[in-house]
Amino acid sequence: MPMTAPWSQADFAYTDRPSKAAYIARAYAPALQGRILDVGCGQRLLARRLPECTYTGVDLSPEADVKLNLDREDLPFGDRSFDCVVATDVLEHLERLHHVFDACCRIASRHVLVSLPNPAGEFMLSVAQGRADNFKYYGLPIDPPEDRHRWFFSSEQAAHFLRVRGQRNGMAIERLDVAPGAELVWSDGAGRNRLGTNAFRMSTTWALLTRRTESDRVDPIDGQPGVANGR
Repeated sequence: MPMTAPWSQADFAYTDRPSKAAYIARAYAPALQGRILDVGCGQRLLARRLPECTYTGVDLSPEADVKLNLDREDLPFGDRSFDCVVATDVLEHLERLHHVFDACCRIASRHVLVSLPNPAGEFMLSVAQGRADNFKYYGLPIDPPEDRHRWFFSSEQAAHFLRVRGQRNGMAIERLDVAPGAELVWSDGAGRNRLGTNAFRMSTTWALLTRRTESDRVDPIDGQPGVANGR
């Protein structure tokens, strides 16, 4: 999928949370302007990359500006009160994924930036590596875990959800990328790799949604996820 100006492709990959914040600030700079709400902000690493913005971070972490449990408490912000709402690698941890996504769209006046990792790929990698009794974020531990993934989906399902649910909330996808990850191999009797699709790659789906106007008639994205450079 060709990139649409003024977007530039990142020339590096993120490997941890600090480099991920640097990647977001660089790759999505045109959308990260004005008032920014970072849902699931962690240690507010993104704030350090956006010194010209008015930044608010929401999380359970001590560093958050607003501390709340997204599965029990609603985001306490009015309609369109932030220019851009960021929710990266957080929605899949929430039972109320749909509710919180809708709230992000409601609160955003211009953009919503979302990333969703592909748990199907991670699950299959665990099987391939013989870790079937120790799935990250899954399984049935003796005591309730502090954190786990609540949803199991492929990158195609993530893209479809973001598109359709976004449209219901008056948002259209402006940019959609699937950050490439390791390809898993599971050959059948004919030698075909049954896992050789985006559905099972160790990847993350990124979407920048933009509020539609009355003049918008078509979604600018053709429905096929692109492949991001350096991710």
